[in-house]
Amino acid sequence: MTGVTDTVIIIGGGIVGSAAAFFLARAGADVVVIEADFSYAKATSPQGAGGVRQQFSVPENIEQSIFSIDFYRNFKQHMQGIPDMPDLDFREQGYLFVVGRDGEHTLRANEARQRSMGVTTHLMDRDELRQKFPSILRDDIAAACYTPDDGWVDPNAALWGFRRAAQHYGAIYKEARVSAIQATGHKAEAVILSNGDRIAAGHVVNCAGPWVDDIARMTGASLPVAPMCRVQHFWHCPHPMEALPLVKDESGLFFRPEGDGFAGGRPSFDIDPGFVEDIYRGFFATYFEDTVWPMLAALVPNFESLRLKRSWAGHYAQNLLDGNMIIGAYSEGHQNLITACGFSGHGLMHAPAVGRAISELVLHGDYQSIDLSRLGMDRVHRKKPYPEIGIT
Repeated sequence: MTGVTDTVIIIGGGIVGSAAAFFLARAGADVVVIEADFSYAKATSPQGAGGVRQQFSVPENIEQSIFSIDFYRNFKQHMQGIPDMPDLDFREQGYLFVVGRDGEHTLRANEARQRSMGVTTHLMDRDELRQKFPSILRDDIAAACYTPDDGWVDPNAALWGFRRAAQHYGAIYKEARVSAIQATGHKAEAVILSNGDRIAAGHVVNCAGPWVDDIARMTGASLPVAPMCRVQHFWHCPHPMEALPLVKDESGLFFRPEGDGFAGGRPSFDIDPGFVEDIYRGFFATYFEDTVWPMLAALVPNFESLRLKRSWAGHYAQNLLDGNMIIGAYSEGHQNLITACGFSGHGLMHAPAVGRAISELVLHGDYQSIDLSRLGMDRVHRKKPYPEIGIT
């Protein structure tokens, strides 16, 4: 297959790639999305918690969250007239961060920045927290920040919503693997698929999630992004409790209501990057019982009597430099070869803003809405991390 030279080829049809395809196709671009697996069995977003929040320390992430949450909240209006749109089931039940004494100063500083940027925040000490959420009783909590406009969406519905919208506007999805990128010293010219098809490219967007570095190496580049295994759990609790938000502490432990129970977990920072095929053997065999459950029970004593119902796993595309995304040109000399990657668990959260940003880079050559240049490759080349502070 040979396409026209102004075709935008997006490698990776997950939520970030599909959001980019939506914004580009809606603007009239010729878009082809290459996705290796239409079942999305190993995709990152469908395995996630679906959380959307404005509680960040990096201003660009706060700005992206403000736009993205509003987009999710008004998803039906944005997708009006597009058939077969799934219901995102946006649950605006808020986000709650709790910290001990060591994290209090950082939490307060982050809250001040969020508030200065227009985020609705409620800063609480331990007594105020127990009045509002009496089930949360960890003894060493010094402060908490509650953002009531945050919440969570159905991550699989969000992915398919963007994909169907992109296709509605003309984006073509191909189930295939990329075997090579043809490039001169100045630009990427075409993508070669594993079946031998060649698609000429005006731009190539590498949104391949945990596999982005494999694609980057096709043009002699490298991205500091690797798969990182994360396990989540669903449990029942026999005790009635107040309506709770998504709750997270400084260790990365989190949970939220889900149907007739709760979903959550805690990332393990003791495993090496890479795909973990047999996840429930070895390290993870007793991780919930030995680590997650005691921490949940310390935070919410009612969880001492929880009943674990199931566990599941997926892989983040982890930015090993600083945990924040990388966006923009990344392969030296190839300005038409760009990426959006390394979200480290925040891909669904920021997909609407990132999709818009990618469309701006392709169509205008620069950001028109939120300036994300500090999240580009320059910091990688200079080895100057730009991390979140006090928030994962």
